[in-house]
Amino acid sequence: MQTSYKIQSIIFPTEEKHRGCRKLFYRGSRGILDVNKKHLSLGYGQSCDFVTYINACSYQKWKTYTNASNLTLHLTVKGDVEITFLGYSKDALTVNRKEYGTKKYLSKSKHEIVFSFPENNEMMIGFEISALSNCTIYGGYYTVDVDKSSINNVTLSIATTTCKKEDFIKKNVEIIKQEILNTNEEIANNIYLHVVDNGQTLTKKDIQGKHIYLHPNINAGGSGGFARGMIESLAQKPKVTNVLLMDDDVLILSESIKRTYNLLKLLKPEYKDNIISGAMLYYENPKFQHEDIGTINAGRNNNFRQLKPVLDHSILEDNLENEKKYILHKNAYSGWWYCCIPTTVINRVGLPLPVFIRCDDMEYGIRAKVPFITMNGICIWHLGFATKYNAAFDKYQQHRNIMIAQSTSNIIQEIDAFSIVYDSFRSELMRFNYDAAQLVLEALEDYMKGPDFIKKVNGEKLIQRLFKLNDNLVPLSKLPDSNTFRIQEVYDNPPLSLKNRLLLKLTWNGQRFFPKRLEKSEVAPTVFDSTLQPEKIALHSTLLAVNPYNGTGTYRIKDKKRFKELMKRYKKAAKNYKKNKEAIAKQYSDAKKEITSEAFWRKYLGI
Repeated sequence: MQTSYKIQSIIFPTEEKHRGCRKLFYRGSRGILDVNKKHLSLGYGQSCDFVTYINACSYQKWKTYTNASNLTLHLTVKGDVEITFLGYSKDALTVNRKEYGTKKYLSKSKHEIVFSFPENNEMMIGFEISALSNCTIYGGYYTVDVDKSSINNVTLSIATTTCKKEDFIKKNVEIIKQEILNTNEEIANNIYLHVVDNGQTLTKKDIQGKHIYLHPNINAGGSGGFARGMIESLAQKPKVTNVLLMDDDVLILSESIKRTYNLLKLLKPEYKDNIISGAMLYYENPKFQHEDIGTINAGRNNNFRQLKPVLDHSILEDNLENEKKYILHKNAYSGWWYCCIPTTVINRVGLPLPVFIRCDDMEYGIRAKVPFITMNGICIWHLGFATKYNAAFDKYQQHRNIMIAQSTSNIIQEIDAFSIVYDSFRSELMRFNYDAAQLVLEALEDYMKGPDFIKKVNGEKLIQRLFKLNDNLVPLSKLPDSNTFRIQEVYDNPPLSLKNRLLLKLTWNGQRFFPKRLEKSEVAPTVFDSTLQPEKIALHSTLLAVNPYNGTGTYRIKDKKRFKELMKRYKKAAKNYKKNKEAIAKQYSDAKKEITSEAFWRKYLGI
C-alpha cells in the first residue's frame, strides 16, 4: 500500500552564521526574514530561487537509495505569487534546466500550494517564486510516495564527544532539544543524544533531558570519546539501529539530522549497511565545502585529500557538482564531524583503535569496507583545518597513527609510511623547526614500542607533554621583523632554483659543512604549518614562521648542535624500524581484535 512520506523541509537561515551564507538557502531578493517566526516576506516584484544546496530536493539520490516516487512540493504562502517548478542536471560541460510549468496563485489569505512533479531523474528539484503583491512564504516541505511495508524501523543515536567546549556543545544540545525532541514529529520518539564529556566540566543540569544523556569520560581523545558513545548507544534501550558520530565544535542544522533520519527510514535493503557521510563546510567562510568524503592516497606528500574539490555552495553549478556520482577510492572514509554508522557495521568490525586523536576515522572507515552516501543539505559547519594546525597532532599523532592503522587493520598497504615519516622529519629540519622534527621522531619511536604502548599509555598526559613542543606563537607586533613582508604573501611558494636545490640537499639548508659567511643575513618569512617553501628558506640562518590567520609568529634559528643530535637519534630509530618492522606490524595485527573490542574499551575507559 502506497503512503505519502515527508522527506525534507524548506527552511530559512535563522541562525546568524547561516544568514552569512543566505544563498545556500535561497538566492535572489533578500526579502525580510523574521527569524523568530521563521517566515520570509517579499515585496511586489521581488523573486527568490529555492533550488539551492539546502532547499532543493536531491531527487536523483532519493530515487537511487530509496523506492521514492511521485515527488510533491507543499508550500504555504500568503499573497499573490507566480511559481516556476524546476529541475536541474549537469553533464560534463553544461548545467541543464528543465521547467515543469509556471503557475500563478492569487490569494490574500495564508494557504497551501501543492504541486506534484512529473516523474524524472533530475539531480535537483525545486522552485522559483516571484511576488505579484506583497507576500509571505511560511515554509514548506517535499513528500514522496513509498510502499508502507518498505519503511524501515529506525532508532537513531547521536554520539558527540566534547572536551571543554561548553559554548558549542550546549548550543547544539539546545538546537536538538528544541527543533527535534520537543516537536510532534515522528523523529522525536526515535532519536537519542549521548554526550560524552572528556573534559568532565558539564553537569546533568547543563545537558540531560528527554532522550539526552551525559557520560563523564576520562580524556581518551576523540577515539575514546566516540568509542564511549558507541558503547552507550549499543547498550541503550530501545535498541539503536544507527549511530551518528558528530564533533562538538561544529554548527549544526537540525534539518540535516532530520533528513538523515528520513533517508534511513526509506533506504532500500541493499543500502542499509552504508554509512551516511555529512559534509564539512567551513565555519569561517560558510558557503564553502571542504569535504564530505576523504581519501588517503599513495605517495610521499599530501596523502590526505578530499574526494571532491572545494565547492562554493552559493553557486548552483557547484551544488550539482556535489551531487554527481563520484567513483569512490578504495581508501575512502568519512570524517567523524558527521558520520552515521549502522550498528550492524559496528557489531561486525568493532570499535575504534585507541589512538587518542587523528586517523581514527580514516582507519575505521577503510576497515569497515562499506560504501558511503552523501547528499546536499546533510552537513555541519566546522572550523577549517588550516587554522587548527597543531604540530603535536599533525606531526606526532598523525604519523604514528598512520603506521598503527596500516599494521593493525592491514589497510593502505600501498602507502610507504616510513617514507612519509622521513620526508616530514627532513622538512622540519630544513625549516629549523627542531621541536616538530622531534615530534616526528617520537611518533616513529613510540610506534616501534608495539601495541602494548597504546594499550597502557595515558593519552592525555602524553599529549600534554607533546604540546610543550608546539610553537609558541606571539603577536607579530612584538617581533621586530614583522614589517619586512606582506602577510598576504606568506603562502607564496616560488619555484626552487637548481642551485638551491643542490645546496639544500647537500647541506640540509646550511646545517652541514657550510661556511657561515655565505649564509643570508636577512630574516626569511615562511608559514607556520607543514608547508615547505624551499626557495624562500634556502641558506637563511633565521626564519620567521607566520600564522597569517591570526597575525602571530615565531623565530626559527639554525642550531647545528640540535640538528646533529636529532640526526643521530633518527638514524638509530630508522635502523630499528628496518630491522624489526615486520615483527612489530604482526604484533599490531595480532592485537587488533582485542584493542577494538568492547571489553577492552570498557576496561580502558573505566566504565
